[in-house]
Amino acid sequence: MHALRVLGGGFAVIALSFLVLFVVIIVYAFVLAFQARGVPDQTAINRFAAMLSPALMPWLERVLTPVVAFWVVRRAAAARPVHGLFVGLVAGLLSVGVTLAFGGVLAISSAVVVVILAGLGWLGGFVGQKVSARS
Repeated sequence: MHALRVLGGGFAVIALSFLVLFVVIIVYAFVLAFQARGVPDQTAINRFAAMLSPALMPWLERVLTPVVAFWVVRRAAAARPVHGLFVGLVAGLLSVGVTLAFGGVLAISSAVVVVILAGLGWLGGFVGQKVSARS
């Protein structure tokens, strides 16, 4: 197993989720700046980010996990769905860690997030194995 690829894939899921979120917030800030024809209202930007982050981040993680797991498995010499499972597991644990870092609490829903992302990672790995077996 390529541990660096698996760890990199898990980190990539979280990093790409943040990147997409930041791009959306930056576009919103530019729209406000153009409307104000100057410096945008920082309070409005903070309110938008606080409203959007909890709603968008879990969905981004759920979409990106199978995609990144697919990519990791396709690039591996011996493509196996377990690689995708570990990508999802790393992404899930990092997601819980980020939630805790931003003031969240550890609850049953945290375990559910880890299981969901691990399952989605396995799914991406399974599809990646099937695709690489055909090539």
